[in-house]
Amino acid sequence: MVVIVLLQFAGYIRFFAWPAPEPVLRARWAFYFPTSFALWFIAWRIEPFFEWVMLGYLGQLFGAVPPKYSIPGAIAVFSLYLPVKVGWARLGSLSLKEWFGYAAMAVVWSALGLFIHRLTVTSAERAKLIQELQAAREELKRAGERETELAALRERERLARELHDSLGHGLVTLTVQLEAAQRLYTVDPARASALMEEMKGLTRTSMEQLRRSLAGLRAPVLGARPLPEALAQLCSETSNRTGLRISCRVPAEAAQLSPSIAELLWRVAQEALANAERHAKATSVDVGVEVTADGGSPTTRQASLVVSDNGTSLPQDAERKPGHYGLRGLRERVEGVGGVFRAEAATPHGTRVVARVPVVT
Repeated sequence: MVVIVLLQFAGYIRFFAWPAPEPVLRARWAFYFPTSFALWFIAWRIEPFFEWVMLGYLGQLFGAVPPKYSIPGAIAVFSLYLPVKVGWARLGSLSLKEWFGYAAMAVVWSALGLFIHRLTVTSAERAKLIQELQAAREELKRAGERETELAALRERERLARELHDSLGHGLVTLTVQLEAAQRLYTVDPARASALMEEMKGLTRTSMEQLRRSLAGLRAPVLGARPLPEALAQLCSETSNRTGLRISCRVPAEAAQLSPSIAELLWRVAQEALANAERHAKATSVDVGVEVTADGGSPTTRQASLVVSDNGTSLPQDAERKPGHYGLRGLRERVEGVGGVFRAEAATPHGTRVVARVPVVT
């Protein structure tokens, strides 16, 4: 009988530790407890020593089954236990004091059972919470790793854009000027020497921009220059170097734009002029800036830069070509500050680059 009782307790532990849906659990307990109490009753009638085992089964009942089932079950067990304990014949002759004692015992054991049930539920909830916290911790860890990878990718893209916009433009300009100087040495040595001096200055500027890139690209390329002055100088230098007719229209209020927005628009103009020089085979370019009120918010304005040329139209897949980071980088820059970027074929021919960014006042 001892072995049977031990096996029953082992089965209880197995049932309790084996997670399952609620209907399956109810079926388990509906089989386990009636069987266990029946075996206990038989063991008790054979050997009175097993009477105490009832308390263990009642503890299991209250610990595993909700009160709406465990309390009626405990009442049924006690209703069977008491007549057998005192005898059916003596049951009717019990004194009020004896009835009160048995009732008090039933209430005490029911309260203890409910306490056990509360402890069991609290322990299960705590275990579930710990599992959820561990899962959340693992998810946060994975999210942190993904964020680190994304940050590294964003930094690589940023560095690629900066190198393309600074060092790349400088090298292209040096190449063009070297070719021009090579042709001029035999026919106009003075002009060739002047180009060599310009290339020296451009080389120093490119080296300074490279140092800024390696240092984190924290220094703005415009320095203390306002946007109208910087764009006018860019257009003038490009026109003198390439022979392009460049019209530059920048209102005075553009000088009040923040350094970050001014540098962004300057970068867009620089890339658009470089594309007009290298790819579009244009003869004239129009550069215009506007600062207008944003109808969606009284405290927000909009700065727009439009660069149009009369060269060949922009291919539809220009941004997707491998190795061509210019337009792709400009789109990432503009959209990164909540702006809109478009590079499209103009009518009837040529290319039109538009960048619109919000300016909060």
